[in-house]
Amino acid sequence: MDENLSWKIVYISTIFLLIVLGFAYYLISPRESPFFTEEKMEKIAEFKNARISGRKKGKKVWVFFAKEGWTTKDREITYLNKVSKGSIYMDGKLVVSQLTAPRAKAYRRSDRVEAFGPLQAYLELGKMSKPKSKDQTEWTRMTAKYLKYIPKEKRSEMKEDVVLHKKESTIYAQEIKIDHEKKIADISGKIKLKRKDGNLRADRMQYFSNEEKLEADGNVDLNIFEGKVETKLKAKHASFFTDISKDMAISGGLEVVQAKKLAIGQNGIYSQKKKELLIKGKAKAIFEKARIILKEETVQNLKNPEAKKILKEKTILTSDKLILSTRSGDAKASGSVFVTQKGREAKSEQALYDEKKETLTLFGKVYMKKGKDWVSAKKVVVSVKDETFEAFGAVEAEFKL
Repeated sequence: MDENLSWKIVYISTIFLLIVLGFAYYLISPRESPFFTEEKMEKIAEFKNARISGRKKGKKVWVFFAKEGWTTKDREITYLNKVSKGSIYMDGKLVVSQLTAPRAKAYRRSDRVEAFGPLQAYLELGKMSKPKSKDQTEWTRMTAKYLKYIPKEKRSEMKEDVVLHKKESTIYAQEIKIDHEKKIADISGKIKLKRKDGNLRADRMQYFSNEEKLEADGNVDLNIFEGKVETKLKAKHASFFTDISKDMAISGGLEVVQAKKLAIGQNGIYSQKKKELLIKGKAKAIFEKARIILKEETVQNLKNPEAKKILKEKTILTSDKLILSTRSGDAKASGSVFVTQKGREAKSEQALYDEKKETLTLFGKVYMKKGKDWVSAKKVVVSVKDETFEAFGAVEAEFKL
């Protein structure tokens, strides 16, 4: 019994000694930085809390501050960790500033620079100058998951969850390619532009730095918010500026939904300054007593017999031009104005729609059809709510249909 106890003591003591030796080896053994993986074997220099710069032909290509980093033996690639205050240059001119990123790579022979996010930077493009404060930025402030700068091709690429900021606007996209020579940015992938007055979505977008202009293509959706009034637009193309006080040109199957009306036209102009949308080219509007039921359909292309039958029951206006107020919801039509409602017809040179009263007032060479004849009147008031036509100052007499 004593002999077994002695062996147990020796066995336990051996295990304990091995544990102590293992722990001691762990404490004194060298450990690598998590940033320097298998690539550490290629390093020629390791540095911490350093300012590193690259030059070509005497001109600065890039400058970074890094918490730590290292350079390969052939000095072709510089690896950086925890980058801040990064700057990238093209032909001696600043194109990216205030870059912060978890990791970055700088390539010596190709002058290529890559940053891995989430990263933030200021983009210097065209007229843009280095921002002195957040309020003075142009399209400059940017966040993304990846940035590649290729000076040979004079191009920058940002990918994955790219966000560009301006004082009044913000662009969200999956990819942005900038041609620094032409000063054009190609934007693609889940594009959303948030403006002070609303949101715009599109399949593709281009930004022209010299004009500070944007061209949106594809399925363009624009939602405008002015107080309690929301105006929804759909079109194929939109051309506008970073300064939202400048007019926006819209074209290609324009369709607008606002409160209890739907309008279509060939093209239009949206003015944030005037708080109005001008629809031109065979403008047509449908006025509904309740919420519009044809939100997703273009009236011009309605082929469904049931839909056409429904339209006959609505108040419909056609004109050369139609202006919708994005602030009040009121509307003004001009040029060959024609209004129909349940078989009743009236025409004039101009018409005004009052959103609160839900009435259309026709004036300027007004005629209302009575039976087979057209009767001249001073004005005709069409009630969308009550579904009535009423003529005032008619040659025969005032009457209501």
